[in-house]
Amino acid sequence: MYSGLSYSVYRALPVRLQNLAVSAISSVRWNHESSPGFRKLVLKLRKMQFWPPDDMEDHRLRRLAEVLRAAANTPFYDGMIPDARTIDSDPAAVLKSLPILDKRTVAERPGDFIPIDVDPAGLVKHGTSGTTGLPLRVYWNRESMDMERALIWRHRLAVGCRFGHDWVGMLGGHRIVPIDQATPPYWRECPPARLSYLSTYHISPDNAVHYHKYLEERQIAFLSGYPSALYALALAFRRCGLSARLKGAFFGAEPLHDFQREAVQEVFGCYLWDYYGLTERVVSASEFECRNGLHLNWENSYFEILDPEGRDVGPGGAGELVGTSLSNTGFTLLRYRTGDMTRLLEGECSCGRISPRVEAIDTKVEDLLVMPDGSLLSASNLTYPFKGMSHIRQSQLYQRVPEELVIRIVPDLGFNDEDVENLRKEVLEVLPAGVSVSVVCVPSIPVNSSGKFSFAVSDVPPPTERS
Repeated sequence: MYSGLSYSVYRALPVRLQNLAVSAISSVRWNHESSPGFRKLVLKLRKMQFWPPDDMEDHRLRRLAEVLRAAANTPFYDGMIPDARTIDSDPAAVLKSLPILDKRTVAERPGDFIPIDVDPAGLVKHGTSGTTGLPLRVYWNRESMDMERALIWRHRLAVGCRFGHDWVGMLGGHRIVPIDQATPPYWRECPPARLSYLSTYHISPDNAVHYHKYLEERQIAFLSGYPSALYALALAFRRCGLSARLKGAFFGAEPLHDFQREAVQEVFGCYLWDYYGLTERVVSASEFECRNGLHLNWENSYFEILDPEGRDVGPGGAGELVGTSLSNTGFTLLRYRTGDMTRLLEGECSCGRISPRVEAIDTKVEDLLVMPDGSLLSASNLTYPFKGMSHIRQSQLYQRVPEELVIRIVPDLGFNDEDVENLRKEVLEVLPAGVSVSVVCVPSIPVNSSGKFSFAVSDVPPPTERS
């Protein structure tokens, strides 16, 4: 978020200058997304979603062939991919002949997936926090970044959110407001983009009236954020007898539970729209106005849904989502296992889109952490300190009481006392006063009862909603 601006410098600035910094940084992306070229891409994608099946498949195969040719020049796939003529004759068969790729392989050898004729300096490096158990570094080329952003805008436009007209409030994990700030404003703005970053670290019943007043005065039309953060804000409003009318809310990064949807829809009087995506950018899916499952975004992914034996599932079948990006020729992840389970829905959709549909993704569950003052903090807010760590195999947050947070670490080679202290310090900066943090190294972290890894485990029951 700070784009080279040191957070310690940003935090020391007065609010007025923090707003200017946020607006300047966010405007770079907004100016690009407002450009004729980007808008043309969004328009093209809006038309492509209604293409006939034959045109859709022809497009996917042509893009897949391009990605396979790029992958053939990488150290990892060297010798595994046949010549260009074979690729062009049947790219789907070539892809199916390759092994399924797991996260650990990418984490251990990220540079092996960059083609030898691509300069890594021309790619954007991005880290994941390890909320699925294993942190890794990925690289994006410009085309893959534009495709993902354009697909997000296609999704938002379809449900009524207009470019540069509707004001959107973001509830993410950015420490956009210093943790120790005790009075409003608990938000920073980018007026050109009609975008407000709302602090998720200051949400509490005591501050609910301030958030409510801001939403009303700024005429926020949509909220976007983690389900747990949206839920925490809805609870704070409801416990104070407050409500606000929005046009809609967007969520991602976590599954949305029924009790969260009910609370958010009751307080904000709007529907919550799902967009599924990954930092690895190998597959994504959108919930459109039809509200009939998630439409897989075929324009940017060659996806598979596989059973435990690695076979394709048919309509009605459940399996793991496996994806191959059709735009990121700078970092070629082929048949990448997402670790996310879903079910392929049967039949055509009434909206006229011919893309396959899946159920809401059964992905990681982010527990809400209960702070000493009774406020609820999304565990997703605590993923950011992990993104800069290089010597961690797995990590998990554990909360036994509100005043204590334990970070369980499965260390990798090179992990040392300095890493422990840096991680402790970074996490403490995200938490309110009164919470201690300890780091414990463990040999392994077990999966939960459903067989999936949980980034956060809290044994503290949330406070009663109307207390």
